[in-house]
Formats: sequence, C-alpha cells, structure tokens
Amino acid sequence: MKTILVLVFMLAFVPAMQVIAQEQNRADSIAESRVITGTVCHFSQEGGFYGIEGDDGQQYKPLNLSEGFQREGMRVKVMARFVSGKLLTHGWGIPIEILDIERQR
Repeated sequence: MKTILVLVFMLAFVPAMQVIAQEQNRADSIAESRVITGTVCHFSQEGGFYGIEGDDGQQYKPLNLSEGFQREGMRVKVMARFVSGKLLTHGWGIPIEILDIERQR
C-alpha cells in the first residue's frame, strides 16, 4: 500500500516540478537577456547565413532568426540571450538566441 501511495505522489509531484523548473529557466533567460538594435546582414560564405551588425559595433549571430526577418539591411530591435558553449560553423559573431524581435524604421 505504501508503494502505491508513493507512486501516486510522485506521478502528481514530478510534472508540477517540471513546470516550475521550466518557468524558472524562462525567467532566468529573460533576466540574462539584452536588447540589441542593429541591421540584418546576409553573408554568402559557407552556404550563406544572416547576422546582425549591432549599433554597439558588435556582430551577433542569431541562432533562430525567423524567415520574415531574413532581409538584408532590415533594421531590428532584438531581445536576445547570449548562448555560450555553442560551436559556430561560420566563425562570425556572438551567438544569440532571439527571445523577441521587431522591425525598426
């Protein structure tokens, strides 16, 4: 009987802990995020890729730039999280994960 109670408790408790952990990770990502403004650039080497040349003089390599923003010369404002430990094949820019993006005029 104890075993069944423990199993029922774990089945109810583990999914709740996973949701809490996911929300904490999301909150941590937002806390570690940074706003970047810049210009989208396309580079044809190594199969082609898009980057963002920041107004701060830095080069950023978005890992998840959606197709709608893959436009040479487009001005953007990005809420991004820096990605560490990611090996880039292009060797260009600081890798970022885009959390939010909007077009600037």
